[in-house]
Amino acid sequence: MLLAEELLLLALDPERGTAVNSSRSPLNVALGGALVAELGLDGLVVEDGRRLAPAGPAPSHPLLADAHSLLGTLRGRRAADQLRRMDKGLGGAWSRVVDGLVEEGVLGRRRDRVLLVPVTRHPVLYPKARDEVVERMRAAAASDWPLDPRTATVLALSGPSRLLEVVAPARADRRQAKERIRTATDQTPIAPIVRKVIQEAQQAAAPGAPPPAPPPPPRSHLRLRPRPETTVVLHRGAQVVGDTPR
Repeated sequence: MLLAEELLLLALDPERGTAVNSSRSPLNVALGGALVAELGLDGLVVEDGRRLAPAGPAPSHPLLADAHSLLGTLRGRRAADQLRRMDKGLGGAWSRVVDGLVEEGVLGRRRDRVLLVPVTRHPVLYPKARDEVVERMRAAAASDWPLDPRTATVLALSGPSRLLEVVAPARADRRQAKERIRTATDQTPIAPIVRKVIQEAQQAAAPGAPPPAPPPPPRSHLRLRPRPETTVVLHRGAQVVGDTPR
């Protein structure tokens, strides 16, 4: 199962079949980060200054292949800008990841209406898959031992996805879980590029994060002719003020 699929299952309300919180924007950024982190675990991402760049051959998984290709084309001065644009470049990270889980038989697809508004729900058809992810993340958040790279990556991305209450349902456990999410990769033998991807995804999905800077407008080749200078002349005894060229 992909890291992004694990993160989505963690974020899915099994009763409603929708995301546990109403704000999908930070989750979409984190899902893109999970895809790029997966590429990093496979050695298919490198640093290119302040940006990320694809390396090696395209992976066989179609969603990972698309993310791999997009890294070479997404605009942005920094890796965080690339990750913010990944969602749109993929045609919707949530939809793409859900489609894979539906094909695998883990999730279903049901279209309902709520107050005449169409809503698509994804009931969990294979609860064992989601239960395993949730239990593993909760155990990781409550512990202080080193984590395997995949668990550490998903746990670290659960923070910017605003899933603290899922990882630590008991309020008394949330301080420990929050700190564990922040330091999830510190004790894990994980590639530096993956750690960088996680840090950039956390920054890109953070509340109040600035949107990607727009590209500079194209320079016009048209030359505007200067307007001739004018002098204002006031005629004595007249009520009209006019402009006459010098």
